[in-house]
Amino acid sequence: MKKLLKLFLILVVLMFANSGAYAQGNTNSSINGNVYDKDSQTLPGASILAVHTPSGTRYSASTDATGNFSISNMRVGGPYNVTVTFVGFTNFVDKDVYLQLGENKTFKVVLAEESNELQEVVVRTSRDNTFNSQRTGAQTVINSDKIKALPSLSRNISDFARLTPQAQLRGDDVLSIGGQNNRFNAIYIDGAVSNDVFGLAANGTNGGQTGVSPISIDAIEQFQVSVAPYDVKLSGFAGGAISAITRSGTNNFEGSAYFLNRDESIAGKTPPSLAGTAPRKKLGDFSAMTYGVRAGGSIIKDKLFYFINYEKQDNETPQPFELSSYTGLSGGRLDELRAKLATYNGYNPGNFANTVRTLVSDKLIGKIDWNINDNHKLSFKHSYVKADQYSPNRSSITALSFENGSQTFNSVTNSTSLELSSRFGNKFSNNLVVAYTNVADDRDPSGDPFPTVQIFDGANQSIFFGSEAFSTANLLDQKILTITDNFEINTGISKITLGTHNEFSQSKNVFFGNNFGSYRFSSLDDFLLDRRPNRFQMNYSLIGGEGDASLGAAEFGTKQFGFYAQNEMRLSDNFKLSYGVRVDIPVWEDGLGNADFNNRTAPLLQAAGKDLQGAVVGEGINTTAHIAPRIGFNYDLNGKKTTQIRGGAGVFTSRLPLVWPGGTYNNNGVTQGAIQITNAAQMPLFNPNPSVASQLTGVPNTGAFPRPGSGGRGGNIDLFAKDFKLPQVFKASFAVDQKLPLGFVLTSEVTYNDNISAVVYEDLNIRAASSFLAGADNRPRFNGNNRVDNQYLGIYLGSNTSEGKAYNVAFTLAKNFRSDFIDGNISGTYSYGKSTVLMDATSSQNSSQWRNTENFNGANALSLSRSDFDPGRRIISNGNATLKWSKFTKSRIGFFYEGAQGTPISYVYNDGGRLMQDTFTNSALIFVPAVKSDITFVTANGLTPDQQWDAFSAFIEGNEYLRSRKGQYAERNGDRLKTTHIVDLKFAQEFIINVGNKKHTFELTADIFNFTNLLNKNWGKRYFTPSDSVRLLTQVGAVNSTTPPTFTYNPATGNTINQIDDVGLNSSRWQMQTGVRYTFN
Repeated sequence: MKKLLKLFLILVVLMFANSGAYAQGNTNSSINGNVYDKDSQTLPGASILAVHTPSGTRYSASTDATGNFSISNMRVGGPYNVTVTFVGFTNFVDKDVYLQLGENKTFKVVLAEESNELQEVVVRTSRDNTFNSQRTGAQTVINSDKIKALPSLSRNISDFARLTPQAQLRGDDVLSIGGQNNRFNAIYIDGAVSNDVFGLAANGTNGGQTGVSPISIDAIEQFQVSVAPYDVKLSGFAGGAISAITRSGTNNFEGSAYFLNRDESIAGKTPPSLAGTAPRKKLGDFSAMTYGVRAGGSIIKDKLFYFINYEKQDNETPQPFELSSYTGLSGGRLDELRAKLATYNGYNPGNFANTVRTLVSDKLIGKIDWNINDNHKLSFKHSYVKADQYSPNRSSITALSFENGSQTFNSVTNSTSLELSSRFGNKFSNNLVVAYTNVADDRDPSGDPFPTVQIFDGANQSIFFGSEAFSTANLLDQKILTITDNFEINTGISKITLGTHNEFSQSKNVFFGNNFGSYRFSSLDDFLLDRRPNRFQMNYSLIGGEGDASLGAAEFGTKQFGFYAQNEMRLSDNFKLSYGVRVDIPVWEDGLGNADFNNRTAPLLQAAGKDLQGAVVGEGINTTAHIAPRIGFNYDLNGKKTTQIRGGAGVFTSRLPLVWPGGTYNNNGVTQGAIQITNAAQMPLFNPNPSVASQLTGVPNTGAFPRPGSGGRGGNIDLFAKDFKLPQVFKASFAVDQKLPLGFVLTSEVTYNDNISAVVYEDLNIRAASSFLAGADNRPRFNGNNRVDNQYLGIYLGSNTSEGKAYNVAFTLAKNFRSDFIDGNISGTYSYGKSTVLMDATSSQNSSQWRNTENFNGANALSLSRSDFDPGRRIISNGNATLKWSKFTKSRIGFFYEGAQGTPISYVYNDGGRLMQDTFTNSALIFVPAVKSDITFVTANGLTPDQQWDAFSAFIEGNEYLRSRKGQYAERNGDRLKTTHIVDLKFAQEFIINVGNKKHTFELTADIFNFTNLLNKNWGKRYFTPSDSVRLLTQVGAVNSTTPPTFTYNPATGNTINQIDDVGLNSSRWQMQTGVRYTFN
């Protein structure tokens, strides 16, 4: 640590010579500028006063010897009145100044000599912030007006983040930015970290596993999405940073109450391609209601303000399904299955059709702002979010999921933050943010406890019932403390900021997947006739307990220290340059050691040619400094804000989901046992008793499967390379903003990402390939049942790779318009992006990261491929208009359109891992035969081998991608789902009544999601494929190295690729949300 401290001190000294820095997460804005006389001579000592008129908050400064001034830590929004005075000169007043989040607005003030005719010059600043000297990299700012105007699907930040050209929203608020992993974003609310630090929520926020948003949209004043910001205060991401600030009270008492509703009466019917020849149906009865209230005002005028917001959400989401659409083999035999299950103590698996997902949540936020004096401001905020979710797995044309496989999820988040902003004269300012967050998540299976069962029911189809596998023992408690401090020095031409951001987290995670036992059968008959399954899995505590009471939870703490320095230089009135450096230092705790592994297994692995990269069970990752230099610029080409050139380059260090290194604290071979049996000789018969002791009775009592309390070692081992680094990327961008005739602005922007240290996994316990397949497809085979050390299952090592990159090109045309009758704006963007990776790492388990990555050469020998988050082509447009019919009525309309290429998909074998025998999952990419002799079919489904070849060959010829890969392996994510075209629309009608000095507004709203489908029942289709992979061919029979493997092909499989998504708001049928709101101000 002494060396690191010395490094930081050296950086400080270097930067003081000519530099500056920023803190973590934007919470405020600033202004700067120069004051001249008419002869362009600077005026030292001129007085500047900026007053935030709604709250009376005052900020003052005076120009230095060079005529420069700077005011930091200003409240976001406006309007501000900015007044510049100097003895003997007329006053300059700029009214209606609005400050965006993180903006540093520049003023060039020219004062005229005082005369009797002219005492004051008044101007009004344009609110178009495209030409903003603070903009360097790709960035989108969304203010409260935009939030109010546009349709919002889930009242979540992600609804508006999709306005960013480099962002893509998929599924349940899964937000990818810049073609990067959705877990590699940073989210700040009022400067405090609001990420799901543990990394389990797909939307990246606390409580996100339930589908709840971290904050009510009504509580947000403004937020920004930054893709490549070169301010070193923003860190913790490889994708993008989302910074939001909450509303604050003003001198005016104001508030709003609102109610939103959706139900089956204002939703579309079954999409025609799903209904087939059957009548199209409305959704079953459901309701989705949101209601809330907000209020803000002053306790002491100009001094002390409050804001409070409460919101209740009570949503039902129908999951419609018709059994007639199921493409499996056993849709007509479900009564046989129910009868069989009833013999197990009357077990009822529940329904599989038309299930309903529910979410009930409460959000409460309270905030106090105190203007201590003109130089010191204090803000205190507390947020409470509680959510209860019931989530059945949905059935589809390839899956029958019974309702007792549902999960219930309870989440409670409490977050408290304190911010102190201070100014010390004209040169110095400081901003301190301290935040504490506690998150408690409890995920449980619903229904009667029962082992998890999957039954293969065709090439690409399965039947699922029993308890949800990953809810059987699942608890998480997180405590996170963050401290950020930024000290800023204004030296005239330079603004120097030195800062530190520090995070301290404590996590306790109980997680034992498949704790009730998990069985996979090759067919329905195998289950009905009590045959042995083809796979058995189970995780359990080696030291006692089961379910949520299992002993051996992963309990660990982490620390991350960040130091940064940056110089923001105004080299001229129209050129700004910033450069700086940031150092982030994660510190990892040691865990529980395993002498058996370290002393016996590690030498075996090394003797087998495996590189542990210094990893030792029980020892944390080395403390490593992650250095991130950055440089950015903004150039107003002619000084007239008509042509702006901006860009930069630098290194960005992402946060790592703590669940990944957290695996080393429970998958250590000491506290958690794991069983995975694919060998028929050891395979247990199905046992309906979910207790750990009962499930273990069918498992051989060998050293590889130790019993709880025996002191034995076993299960999976999770390791990380000793010198493992957080994900780091190099980013660069270049953009031109150009004003065009008729008030249009064209922005052309290119961004580039190059991995420095991405994450990749290897199973060290897999021996080198022992043989190869025979025939045209001669991929390697591994004997996964003959591990280097059979005492343990997988030995997963996480390490770094520099492979992978991404780029995005975007062109945006935008226009604002304002008149006595209509105000509004419209924009359209075309973007194209490409992203490649070695491994996407989309799971919460290290073992799953490894085994579920599609490949053709073995999971330990991955090839560079298109990322799951590859953006492809995307066209978006949004706009809104306010029609001012009279001073008593207004109408608003807003829309969002997206035309986007579908998700990347892979073509794999349905082989249960038999072809390569390393992962025992369906992750083997197919070999695309060029001629008939390249593949061997056997009779199946009433089709001869020749008929299957003819059908499969026709399918290949009809698929542009597969046709291009004949005689080669299909690539991971080589193909895509179909392009979607969706329009969301919002209408609002306002009725205004003025009483005294108060304006009372009654508003009726209608949000129409997938308005495209409302226009035409065949439009607005959204597509999905489970797990983004298609099991195109089924391998049957024995597999060896002397005879080519045999396969079957079902021509109906091709119909399962672009499945129609018919669940929720992101579905293929339109839904409307009506609302009523009362506002006074």
